Amino acid sequence: MRRIFLLAVLFAACTASDAGPATTSTAPPVTTTVPAGSSTLTGEAEQWTPPGHPIQIENGQFIDIRTGELFVPRGVNYLKRVRLESYWEDQTFRPSIFDRGEVESDFAALASRGYNTVRIFLDTCNGSPDCLATSDGLNPDYLATIVEVMEVAKEHGLVLILTSNDLPDGGGYWELSDRDVSEELGNYRAGHYFTPSGEEAAVRYWTDLMGGLVGLRAPFDAVLGWSVLNEQWIPRDQPPLNLAEGSVSTKTGTYDMADVEEKRQMVIDGVRSYMNAVAETIKRFDPGGLVTSGFFAPQFPNPTEIGGGWYVDTQPLVEESDLDFFDFHAYPGVGLSVAEQAENFGITNEKPVVMGEIGAFVHLFPDIERAALVVQNWIAESCEVGWDGWLYWEYDEASVEVGDATWAFTQAKNLLMDTLAPAAQPDPCTTTLQDPNLALNAQVNASQSLPNEPPANAVDGDPTTQWGSGDEPVQWLEIDLGSPQEIGVVRALVGQFPSGPTTHQLSIDGIVVDTVSAETDDNDLVSFDGMTPTVGQVIRITTLASPSWVSWKDIEVLAP
Repeated sequence: MRRIFLLAVLFAACTASDAGPATTSTAPPVTTTVPAGSSTLTGEAEQWTPPGHPIQIENGQFIDIRTGELFVPRGVNYLKRVRLESYWEDQTFRPSIFDRGEVESDFAALASRGYNTVRIFLDTCNGSPDCLATSDGLNPDYLATIVEVMEVAKEHGLVLILTSNDLPDGGGYWELSDRDVSEELGNYRAGHYFTPSGEEAAVRYWTDLMGGLVGLRAPFDAVLGWSVLNEQWIPRDQPPLNLAEGSVSTKTGTYDMADVEEKRQMVIDGVRSYMNAVAETIKRFDPGGLVTSGFFAPQFPNPTEIGGGWYVDTQPLVEESDLDFFDFHAYPGVGLSVAEQAENFGITNEKPVVMGEIGAFVHLFPDIERAALVVQNWIAESCEVGWDGWLYWEYDEASVEVGDATWAFTQAKNLLMDTLAPAAQPDPCTTTLQDPNLALNAQVNASQSLPNEPPANAVDGDPTTQWGSGDEPVQWLEIDLGSPQEIGVVRALVGQFPSGPTTHQLSIDGIVVDTVSAETDDNDLVSFDGMTPTVGQVIRITTLASPSWVSWKDIEVLAP
């Protein structure tokens, strides 16, 4: 999953390319006092009825009320990263770098392919003087840029999910949030959810943000949903979750830290209170708006390393909270199937669920064509277990310095943007790509194997499993395709530690056809393409030299 502050997750076709009909909200006029410094107004009370939202929820589904038809969010996460002194930062709304023409071109490219939804971060810009928060409050020029992007989206028939990543630097929000922190309640995310001041800071921030946008008469009808947080979590190794005895008093009650169920209830009560308070604040300014929040998968009931030392518990929120829909992030190749992640989330059909982040990590899927196939299959499988929309991570290619990079929409001449497009794949639950890998789930043998790393792991299509010989070279793995096939290239994903010089030999039906020697490391891709297309049935890869025990994570045998 993507955590912008640490590095700091697609998609019914768009029904219109214009701004769409102007709908009238039945909600009463919004009366708000716009905070000083957060809009072009000066603090006078203003009455304004925001435009109605074309996408609403009926019977647990998104409905386009202009047509009465089901609305399936399909689109992308849109970031514009800027290199600062020692890190990259998303500054999509920063006024001094904002290029309306570029955004219009990008949104037009999405709309022309049938995409209908774009997810953008509101407050990741913190490292420059003209970001969202200043010492005086929120930057009116930054807010005006948000409004411009909303206008561009509306012009192209797109709707936005606008998400907060965290409290912005500046504006006094962090000082307020830290007011009630203590040794037993921890700080940062724990302080946000468990203390009165943490919740108060979030409410003040969203009041300033929404009030500023109201003051600028923002086209709220371009918004599918307001997202309370990109990803909600609490650190396990800090108070109060690392306490095993004693009582802790939070904003919602007193809880016994020796009682596992009481500790869980403390988290549920604190997070639910926080989410509900922000949702109520947003709807004061946008009564017809929808509110969501993002989450990565909890680590139970199916054990997983997703999230590392961060604790998440979503099922109680699914059962009871003021969120209108949920944004559950799920990536392929991270150790759990999409069905297992759905079980951990606790998905039901009571409210819509969007996969606000889904992508193919380059280090797991080193070939973009394979990545397209994996993502399409993942989305189709997720249809069966409760997801209702998909937003790919991400639009533009990220620098390798960012870490955990995914294949981007625009790479390889827009291959993913075209392949996953509603125009090319009208039904996201039905795949259109065929797997060209002749070796997938084929018969396989090896020189030797570790008990928990059998040869079949190398041909199961999953780069997170591997065949491990448990010994140094010489070792071999042999694949039987079942019948003679025309073969053009063989590619093998390395499992290796430590890195160093390796030599691998490819034979087909007992005849050596190619040898590759190179400096390799874990997750490198070894490609045997020095042969002319040939016909054969039994493919053997023999590792002649390596500093590591011999291991392969995934092997593909492709036709010419």
